[in-house]
Amino acid sequence: MKKNTKIIFSPKKELGQNFIFNDYYLNEITKKIPINEKTIIIEIGSGYGNLTKFLSNTKCKKIISIEKDKKIFQWLKKNIKDKKIIFLNNDALKINWEKLCISYINFSLIIVGNLPYNIANSLLIKLLIYKNFFSIFVFLVQKELAEKWTSGPKKNNSKYSALSVFINCFSEIKKVLNIPKNIFIPKPKVDGTLLIIKKKDHKFDEKKKIFFLNFVKKCFFFRRKNILKNLSSEKWKKFFLERKYSFLLRPQEMDKEFYLEIFEFDNIN
Repeated sequence: MKKNTKIIFSPKKELGQNFIFNDYYLNEITKKIPINEKTIIIEIGSGYGNLTKFLSNTKCKKIISIEKDKKIFQWLKKNIKDKKIIFLNNDALKINWEKLCISYINFSLIIVGNLPYNIANSLLIKLLIYKNFFSIFVFLVQKELAEKWTSGPKKNNSKYSALSVFINCFSEIKKVLNIPKNIFIPKPKVDGTLLIIKKKDHKFDEKKKIFFLNFVKKCFFFRRKNILKNLSSEKWKKFFLERKYSFLLRPQEMDKEFYLEIFEFDNIN
């Protein structure tokens, strides 16, 4: 890769570092985020503070910007002086969200981030399962991942998965902006998609959400087999007969309501 003068340190592939320096797209991303005077923004992945600075120019109350890379974090602390911004050197997957957010419970907390592919699934699952500190996430992810997250049921849909079901049960998710791959440094193999994810109120507690995710994963374990074979129990045949469901139904053909229904049945019986 030809060295770019905007890059201070060599990008780390293991951290999935792809930076945006394009002011047009940074501004477009910022405009999509619902911000007011009571908004506290938690940014996952500060990078070189390019989006952070755009966010700071909005009417938000504060930005807590989290950067895992220690060298970049130290550079940010030295080069960006803004009373609105708090930079933290931390791993988004290991953060104690309760400890971080407890001081801001009377504010509107929004999480924003250009998420590396290798943490995106795990981070979103964690945020949807645990404490209700946040109501909105604004995430930039690889286009193919966005398609998996937003995918719905239909025959031969390879993108629809247990994760699609889980995300759509506990949030409303919407694609709001396409980001071309050529504006990232280094340039990734695919374009990006900006998503707005609004967390839904749900009767399931944290433990039940984890059980539900594992149950749906079981339903999808062999995608080419029908759901009954994946569940592999006589009680399910009776259940399908009573509700007049076909024994030949495959995982990718059924919507989230179906999975909630059979999960509740499994918990009762």
